[in-house]
Amino acid sequence: MENMKKLLLIVASTLLITSNAFAGSYGIGVAGHIASVSADGTETTPSDTGTENSVQSATAGNDVIFGSIFAEYSFGDSENFTFGIDYVPGTADVNRKTLSRTDARSDSNDNNNQAGKRTANAELSDHITYYAEYGGMNSLYGKLGFAQVDVKTKETNAAAGTVGSYPDKTLDAWTYGLGYKGEFGTNGYFKVEGYYTDYDDFSATSTTSNTVKASLDVVGAALRLGYKF
Repeated sequence: MENMKKLLLIVASTLLITSNAFAGSYGIGVAGHIASVSADGTETTPSDTGTENSVQSATAGNDVIFGSIFAEYSFGDSENFTFGIDYVPGTADVNRKTLSRTDARSDSNDNNNQAGKRTANAELSDHITYYAEYGGMNSLYGKLGFAQVDVKTKETNAAAGTVGSYPDKTLDAWTYGLGYKGEFGTNGYFKVEGYYTDYDDFSATSTTSNTVKASLDVVGAALRLGYKF
């Protein structure tokens, strides 16, 4: 994964730097997205006696509407090749509602003040995608991108005692898309696309030795409006 990421960035950077040797155009713009986020995973809690761990599984999902900004360069006789970068400001929750569970009282829970209701969710932020597209103006195009997103686990405990917290993580992903690109006005262009993003598995250990593993993917559609010069 890391080698493929470096290769994609090197190719994109080289083409952008040497773009004067090609006939093409720069483009900047904004995009509106509607997407479905889905995740499933497990949390493993070590046993107090050390004989048997407790494993709980859950699924999560959320439908979100959000915006992004992008910059790109298209080259070739009909601007068939495009390399660019897309950034999503703001945050989004992985689950449309906060998950919760109630921990029963035990000697260890009482000692650490952990008994009671606990809630959890995960937040995505700083999503960035480096992408390549093949397909000319006024035609269909295919898209391949490498993405990264920060994941923050949000967890609370009603008793506010010694509760473990999970570290923030940055996940890598590959995104695949198919769309149509057309022009309007003198320098305007638009893209209508559908895409699928498959993220690396999330794995983390809390400060109290709990472990969580989860998979995450996104299916979405976007309308992009750009200006080329």
